Amino acid sequence: MPAPTTEDAHLYLQLLEMTQQPHFTEARHWVTHELEATTVKEYNDKYHAAADERSRVTSVLTFYESVGALVSRGLLHEDLFFDAPLGFDSVWPRVESLVLDWQKADKDKSLWENVSWLAERYESWRDSTWRPKTEAIPTDRPPTKQWGDTEHHVGFSKA
Repeated sequence: MPAPTTEDAHLYLQLLEMTQQPHFTEARHWVTHELEATTVKEYNDKYHAAADERSRVTSVLTFYESVGALVSRGLLHEDLFFDAPLGFDSVWPRVESLVLDWQKADKDKSLWENVSWLAERYESWRDSTWRPKTEAIPTDRPPTKQWGDTEHHVGFSKA
């Protein structure tokens, strides 16, 4: 796989910005700390009339479904995403059984398929590709930007 590009970096930063929006941070926090359903039946029983809670779950899953589609099609480099997965690593353990049960209950593997794929691929990536940061940055090529190359950017200055 080719190295991540500047385009990948821009897309990643746009996704990061989305995850920092108050409605998303609140939804992700609720999913990771308050969601209490591991099956569709539990989810429907507990949250059948709770539009806010249902919206939080679908908002978070829809975001990662979209990211999974981008990563699986090579539109966002997986090394860049998986190195800092925008909270996916804390969301998936909370929704895994619910997502899998949803697919089973609906008899539809395409339901949240990109979320499921992202989880499987993330595990594989962690086992086969991840390295400590000191080993992960290629030393055979110079960085594309040198410190001080960009004017008017926080942390950069021209000498």
